[in-house]
Amino acid sequence: MADPPQRSAAETVHNVARTLAMVASIARGRLALYALTQAVGAAGDVALVAVAKRILDAVLLAATHRGDDTYVRAALTWVAVELAVVVAQKVASQVEQHVATLLRSELGLHVNVLILEKALDVSYRHFEDPDFNNRMTQARREASARPWGMFTDAVSLVRATVTLAGYAALLVSLGPWSIAALVLSAVPSFVGEGYFGRLAFERQSARTQRNRQLFYLESVLTTEATVKEVKLFSLGRWLTDWYRSIHLGFHAEEAELSRRRARWLLALSAVSSLTLYGVYAFIAAQAARGAITVGAMTLYLAVFTRGQGLVQRALLGLTSLYERNLYMSTLFGFLGIESDEPDRPLTARDGDVRAAPEVVFEGVSFRYEGAARDALTDVSLTLRAGETVALVGRNGAGKTTLVKLLVGLYRPTAGRILLDGVDTATLHPAEVRRRVGVIFQDFVRFQFSAADNVGVGWLPAREDRAAIERAVDDAGARDVVARLPKGLDTALGRAFGGDDLSVGQWQRVALARAFMRPSALLVLDEPTAALDAESEHEVFERFKALKAGRTALLITHRFASVRMADRIVVFEGGRVIEEGPHAALVARDGTYARMFRLQAQGYTDTPTASDTAP
Repeated sequence: MADPPQRSAAETVHNVARTLAMVASIARGRLALYALTQAVGAAGDVALVAVAKRILDAVLLAATHRGDDTYVRAALTWVAVELAVVVAQKVASQVEQHVATLLRSELGLHVNVLILEKALDVSYRHFEDPDFNNRMTQARREASARPWGMFTDAVSLVRATVTLAGYAALLVSLGPWSIAALVLSAVPSFVGEGYFGRLAFERQSARTQRNRQLFYLESVLTTEATVKEVKLFSLGRWLTDWYRSIHLGFHAEEAELSRRRARWLLALSAVSSLTLYGVYAFIAAQAARGAITVGAMTLYLAVFTRGQGLVQRALLGLTSLYERNLYMSTLFGFLGIESDEPDRPLTARDGDVRAAPEVVFEGVSFRYEGAARDALTDVSLTLRAGETVALVGRNGAGKTTLVKLLVGLYRPTAGRILLDGVDTATLHPAEVRRRVGVIFQDFVRFQFSAADNVGVGWLPAREDRAAIERAVDDAGARDVVARLPKGLDTALGRAFGGDDLSVGQWQRVALARAFMRPSALLVLDEPTAALDAESEHEVFERFKALKAGRTALLITHRFASVRMADRIVVFEGGRVIEEGPHAALVARDGTYARMFRLQAQGYTDTPTASDTAP
């Protein structure tokens, strides 16, 4: 249901005030100069109409009183006045354009940064919420245009109001009815534009999800990471047809709305034209009878012609303000989302490495929003200080979810996580994360230089080349860097013309990023999934040395790797079902032993006991 008009009007006024305050906050001086140019323009518009009457009357009097230079001088004086007004308006117009260019750029940057900062200040769970993503997409869609549009619409409306007040003063001598007729002649178009503006916004808002689908399909069809499978599986035509069908749906909606709008606005504009020419006829008749001078007739016709256009623009400006208000309400609504995780930049002091921490999971359960069952159920687990624990289990068993809870991407729905005896729920997530060096299996391939790809692992030391070199060596990525044409200064990824790496090479760079962090708690989620056996062995040999004095949590499906762990924890269905050293778990002959033998069989020709059982 649409908002009541009074509520919409109040909301529009409120959002206009917020937008003006936003502009004033970033460029108060330029805002004042912009307002001055508008005042000069409005005063000039009224002055030009009034001066035109004076010139015409003076010329007619000069023609009637030939030989009397008084009227000639009067005419020339008013021409000079008009020239001065025109020059002032042209100067104001040029200043206005220059100031507008600066203000538009500054406001667009300011709003975009506000949106990005809001995205930084909310927790990770929001980014898995379709409603949040829709709202963020709507806010970002026209962040550079709509706020500026609301500002200029508001300023133009004030200018039009001032100019109309001047025109009304000039029309008073014709009769108060003329002012009413001037305003009423523009109302029909205003009503129509307002109605169809609302429909256009509602239709655009309803498209947000489909627009996101379009962006996704474009990305799939044009991004290097996905286009190889598009070609391999011959998906191009199917995806293009899907893309086209969404657009054709948009086209049909636009065509239907455009037809309705054209029919109604044609009828409404006819009403406005009839009103205008009715007044024209009356003024012309008055001049023909000698009731008013030719100069007065020119004045009234000019005022009425310009005034009707100005009233229409003012009323359409109100419509535009209302339409932009719908967007600005979305923007301010997004910016008003509670900042449940304010961004906290790292500092060099955060790099003080403490002793290896103890991590305790006490009855931890977690369910993703909208899920039918828990991803983790009553998990109780202790990572003792300096211990290396390996998590194993099927895909979807809950291992990565446990890591996300540990690093504060989510909060447990039940239970708690203690870091050296402190409940992590009482700490800012940044306080937890600065103590953790982590690499996820879906690590990011930053389209940065190799040095920055590593250095962002600990931003305070991003320009510390010695620290980056150590992290590269710790991750066994020296050979990767050595092959790059500019070494660490080589841009990685093809997005901006850099060198691309193999999956395994990217993984070594990501490992270096994790080792860059001066953390006493290391979390490695499938850190060697893309490495060959020799490279994997080298990484884990280095890891053994690096983990000294640190607590480490390792997730891997390669059982040859987990043997280096002090303890192995087996997950199944979001629960811990087994734990202990490798030898003890094999001797127990449970789930771990079965999984270990199945994997070992892949490297030998010897069948397992289960294969030979009758």
